[in-house]
Amino acid sequence: MPQVLALEWDSSEARVVVAGSRGERVAIEQAFAVPLRRPQGEEQQQEEVDVGRQIAAALSARGIGRFTTLVAVGRASIELRQLNLPPAPDDELPELVGFQAMREFNQFDEDWLLDFVPLDEAQPEGPRSVLAAAIGPELVAQIQRTCEKAGLTPERLILRPCAAASLLGRTHPAGPAPPRLLVDLLSDEADLTVMLDRKVVFLRTTRIGGDPLQNADQQRALFAEIRRTVAAAENQLGGRRIEAITLCGSGEQHAALAQSIGKDLGAPTELFDPFAGLSLSRELRGELPEQSGRFAPLLGMALAELEQTGHAIDFLHPRRRPEPPSRQPKLVMAGVAAVVLVAAVLGYRGLQRRWVAGDIRQLSGEIQQQEKEVAAAKKAVEAATAIQKWTETDVVWLDELYRLSADFVPAKQAMLTDLKLNPGPRGGKMTLGGLAARQDDIVALEDGLRSKLHRVVGKGSSDEASNKFYSRQFSTEVYVEPEKQ
Repeated sequence: MPQVLALEWDSSEARVVVAGSRGERVAIEQAFAVPLRRPQGEEQQQEEVDVGRQIAAALSARGIGRFTTLVAVGRASIELRQLNLPPAPDDELPELVGFQAMREFNQFDEDWLLDFVPLDEAQPEGPRSVLAAAIGPELVAQIQRTCEKAGLTPERLILRPCAAASLLGRTHPAGPAPPRLLVDLLSDEADLTVMLDRKVVFLRTTRIGGDPLQNADQQRALFAEIRRTVAAAENQLGGRRIEAITLCGSGEQHAALAQSIGKDLGAPTELFDPFAGLSLSRELRGELPEQSGRFAPLLGMALAELEQTGHAIDFLHPRRRPEPPSRQPKLVMAGVAAVVLVAAVLGYRGLQRRWVAGDIRQLSGEIQQQEKEVAAAKKAVEAATAIQKWTETDVVWLDELYRLSADFVPAKQAMLTDLKLNPGPRGGKMTLGGLAARQDDIVALEDGLRSKLHRVVGKGSSDEASNKFYSRQFSTEVYVEPEKQ
């Protein structure tokens, strides 16, 4: 019976799901949390080793062996971008995404792991859009060390919000569906994931500093993050509204929170119990985890693996260009025909026949190698030419810098620490990073930069404790459309 172990951990606990399949039926055998206790004052490296050992002890106590291991990684641990690409079929997207990631990701290089999910279908003349995610080698090595201490070998490294979305997608019929926001409360984070037609199109992970199920202040903070996510997603979706909200979890507290979310945001809000409708072992049915909503990503990963429906983002098995059909049968047939022809012509001249056959094999190998090199060079030139043509812009950046300076809020309200100017398919993009005195100053800054030709997208903000004049750190993107001549 094939079995898998789905695993993730954070600063306070590790969560584990064990599932197996019998024929076409998938059963969830175990699901439990492991509270993590770390000795005070130890170094970070010792903390990582301790996490792995505590997981190993919990698995050993439950008699869990070395199964196929799937590890979930959160949005806060990776770099995520929506990339706009030239028209291209699906099999050419991996190379185009790789080229574009080198230009648009902040720290991306060849050592990073990159995967993506297409956001649209291939059209003859239409541009392509993908959601690309990259994870650094240091974090991958840290995850592998922790799994090694737990006696496990990660065979998949899956983006957590996408796994939870796949579980929710199983409960909705295939086909067109309106935009929906999935809210998953974890031990110290909240995943906010926007789905369209059962596909993830936008996601954020935010720390809310407490439990919104029990703390009114943290509940208000969660509502603010949901509103911010809805505004950013609707802007990215071209004004399409988020028509429904789904909260992962079960029980009275989650039900009350779902009701409060719907009332505060004015949108239909439903409760989603991740374990509902699944085949559970007798032991698990008798004692479900207390915080069932936190297990949605692990359940989605396990079901997708056992049912072989695929994972949206898997850093260890990213999307790649399909291997070209092998030419070996044709070459073998050509070689056989040549040998037969030489044998028929030369007949008794065995020595000369061996020389000719050797020449044919040598020349065929050289031709095949040269064809591969020419094809690879041609694909690289075509990809680079397409991206260069696509990223041309008519934006006058000196004018944009003058406008930014003129419309920027006073220095006592905010200051820039980072500014990037990038061309786009129909204009350009300015990426602003900086510090602000208050959250209202960030809103005022973004409102002041918005115009008919300037679309402003707030990428979120966080507390800034290292600067006594500015208490907030922010990131904003301004999409610039060139003026029509």
